[in-house]
Amino acid sequence: MPNCDFYATAQDHAPLLDWLFADGMCRVFELSSQFEAPLKEFHSTEEVLAEFERVYTNGRQWHTVHLQLYVVGAGPSFVPKRVELDPEQCNGAKFRYEADGWGLVQLYLSRAAPDGLRNSHTNHFTATGAGKWAPVYQEKPSPEEWDFKKIAAFSTRLNRQIKKLSIAKIGSRAVFPCAVELWNEGVSLLPFNPASTQLTLNRN
Repeated sequence: MPNCDFYATAQDHAPLLDWLFADGMCRVFELSSQFEAPLKEFHSTEEVLAEFERVYTNGRQWHTVHLQLYVVGAGPSFVPKRVELDPEQCNGAKFRYEADGWGLVQLYLSRAAPDGLRNSHTNHFTATGAGKWAPVYQEKPSPEEWDFKKIAAFSTRLNRQIKKLSIAKIGSRAVFPCAVELWNEGVSLLPFNPASTQLTLNRN
């Protein structure tokens, strides 16, 4: 399952999202809807970044926005999956929706939290990986309905753009400009911290 882990603040995410929406090769959905609400599809950078203003039940702001990307023309028509809930465990809610499909590309975006900045993340199934798990989830459309070559080509371009927008790295993880500023101020890029780990600036 190809993936790309990187460090970026909410401000850093803006140029990546601008590229994503301008590229037009995918539709952008939230991973899971709120209880008994439709699944959101996003059409702009501003709509995605506004999700960081949401709060958890403890009053803290969201530190991660979970997106699923549907590569246009790479699979069956997108239909949100309804998930039944236990009302006793979900404040009376009976259902929600989620973006589910073998060929969807994960894009999880993080922002700084009181304990530091967690990594953002991209990933997706390959044809081999999806085929391995398909017998376990027989209710899902067959992986054979997805064009994994097209999905991989998009994913490669997305990960290349992430590396292009970064200015440093920790190990193999790209680090965006505002995340570097946090690091220089002593903020941890979890699980790494400035006292014990070296950040390497990219060469021009």
